[in-house]
Amino acid sequence: MSDTIQKLKDLLITRLKLKVKAEGITEDTPLFGLNSLGLDSIDVLELIVGIKKAFGVEILDREVAEKIFTTVGSIARYIEEKR
Repeated sequence: MSDTIQKLKDLLITRLKLKVKAEGITEDTPLFGLNSLGLDSIDVLELIVGIKKAFGVEILDREVAEKIFTTVGSIARYIEEKR
């Protein structure tokens, strides 16, 4: 799973143009709220497209998206399950 997490970190940084380094993102880093990456709903849409292109995993259900887009680790686990 560490490969998935690293690829996901790179995707977050490049696709969303985040001003953080990969080393500053951990599996437990929240995507929203205090001490988070500061993402918004547009970022999530962009990330869904990026995940489909990079990993071949589609996220079509809003409820599923709300559950997995909490931390970097939760997204990575979902990707691993669906591959």
